[in-house]
Amino acid sequence: MPDKFIVANEETVFRLISSPKGYNEVMGLSADCFVLFRENESYVSVEREDFCSLEEVMSKGGYIKKWFDEGETFWGAALLNVGKIRRHPQLDVISKYTEYHPGHAGIQMFLAEGFVYKSKKGEPTPKQILALQTYLVSIVEQVKAQVL
Repeated sequence: MPDKFIVANEETVFRLISSPKGYNEVMGLSADCFVLFRENESYVSVEREDFCSLEEVMSKGGYIKKWFDEGETFWGAALLNVGKIRRHPQLDVISKYTEYHPGHAGIQMFLAEGFVYKSKKGEPTPKQILALQTYLVSIVEQVKAQVL
């Protein structure tokens, strides 16, 4: 059984994606699918495959009422390997385990100074964080659209 408090490099995590900004038919997957949009948010939420299936994760997507932008709706999920995420020195994946939500984890992004990035209301995303979001898009192993 996987350690509930340590996310191993060989694990796969799922990131729910919205549309049209997170994914659209013209541009495909966008760095916006890894945006931190709540005030003082310090990680991008993901689900650990070791604790929940892709089908379970996808079934939850339709219940999300608030995305980072008005007009966004649930589109699907991106699959990422934790080891590939951690290859970048400014990224880590941490467990956010609770009994209620055992598969919850977070991708943390570090500023060049070594501090965990926290989103601030009304402030634009720093360029170095935009670069990390773009990196995450480049290592997505698979993208799955919801089945309607």
